[in-house]
Amino acid sequence: MKPITLKTVAQQAKVSIATVSKVVNGINKGISAETVERVQRIIQQLNYRPNRTGRQLRAQRNYIVGMAIVDDSPTFLTDPYTTHLVAGLSNFLGSHNYGLLLHGIAPTNFEQSFLLKESVVDAICLMLSGPIAQRRRYLDLVLASGHPVVAFQEKPVKSLADCCFINQDDQGGAETLAEKIVLRNPKRIFILTPQLQWHAIEARVKGLCKVLNKHKCNYQIISSDENLHQSIQQALDSAMAAHGVPDVVIGTNDRLAYVAYRHLTDSGHPVPGEIGITGFNAFDANAALQPQLESVRSPAYTLGQTGGEALLSRLENGRFEFDTLVLPVLPAVGTTLR
Repeated sequence: MKPITLKTVAQQAKVSIATVSKVVNGINKGISAETVERVQRIIQQLNYRPNRTGRQLRAQRNYIVGMAIVDDSPTFLTDPYTTHLVAGLSNFLGSHNYGLLLHGIAPTNFEQSFLLKESVVDAICLMLSGPIAQRRRYLDLVLASGHPVVAFQEKPVKSLADCCFINQDDQGGAETLAEKIVLRNPKRIFILTPQLQWHAIEARVKGLCKVLNKHKCNYQIISSDENLHQSIQQALDSAMAAHGVPDVVIGTNDRLAYVAYRHLTDSGHPVPGEIGITGFNAFDANAALQPQLESVRSPAYTLGQTGGEALLSRLENGRFEFDTLVLPVLPAVGTTLR
């Protein structure tokens, strides 16, 4: 039996070999939807499998995208935001015959990262944590490797070449949430943040403080290890001992908010009767949790898809179509602030 090749598919689909190659590689620009459907149908009927080695040699690519997540937690993939973003990125790349090489990196080990030392990927995606100067140094190190870069949820740097920043509107979402919080006329507010610094959290705090300062609200910013419930609980207890019981607790992500809710209600503080609580992210999995948090819905999955699309366009055309992109967030109405 003769092997099934691009030529075989092209003959049966009555198109050129180049057209089949484009469809196989997910490049459908300039090809009618009817032709794409016909080629895909023939590929499935013939059970055609691309010759990956030949494909790599012809295109001088590995068809692999690296994803580096700088996080000091060994269980970084349990974070819902990371999970949703990686899923969106991986699914998009997979649908275009690219693989995703995922690498979690502790901040102290960044320079020894496999992605920097080995040229096995065509491009690199980043999610960075740590102080802003440190994150900028990480960006410079990755760009020095010669790979095009998509940085998720990171402060844009206009001077960097071959780098695309894709964010969600964390500051705008936080401002909208804060405007709702001040309607409660709070006398004392706690803002819970993770100890590990992320640009997204910095943007949320900036948005919250902008509105709370405008309304002359009294607030304290409290940090803790978000991966340890006991750390969050102790931070809350210490803040209440120093400042009194708050009227509102704002979690800069839903994990912090849910731990605060459990701890405060277990300590005899009814929510939302005595204390209002809000979060940030509002993923679908949270719908099964009770109570439903007043929160902000993050488009993390779409962020991942958009990053994959930007990278493949860059690999195909030689440049990014945009330097920065900000996706909108939406309010998520819950029962913890009324």
